[in-house]
Amino acid sequence: MTARRQYWALFALMLPALPATAQTTTPVGVWLHPDKRIEIEIAPCGDRFCAKIVWFKRPNGDDGLPLTDVKNKDLALRTRPLLGLNVLQNLRANGENNWADGEVYNPDDGANYRAQMSIDNAGNLRIRAFVVLPLLGHTLIWTPVH
Repeated sequence: MTARRQYWALFALMLPALPATAQTTTPVGVWLHPDKRIEIEIAPCGDRFCAKIVWFKRPNGDDGLPLTDVKNKDLALRTRPLLGLNVLQNLRANGENNWADGEVYNPDDGANYRAQMSIDNAGNLRIRAFVVLPLLGHTLIWTPVH
């Protein structure tokens, strides 16, 4: 075998072992809140992404009944269950591993916030919630549930 053929044969054998580069990570999946009390599931919603609550560490209140949206500013929505509630919507792709122009609902205070989202190098989801400017917002780092 000539040196050139040996080179190409060796290259062909090593090709599957080469690391993948420039991969875009998807936010689709289940993510655990930093305080480990809830999980959300992110899924495509048309050409954007949305998320709903799919698990609670404590799914029932002190009264033994399922948790409801008691802090919602709209009185008519205070009896809706939190499990299955859509809390993140309209996030659109905004570059590699970044999503923007979304909205997040926080059942802890009953308020809606603007939202941005990204996946960091460690594979964690960073959700930035803010009112006017992202600079003045708050970031939560969610971990993937495997």
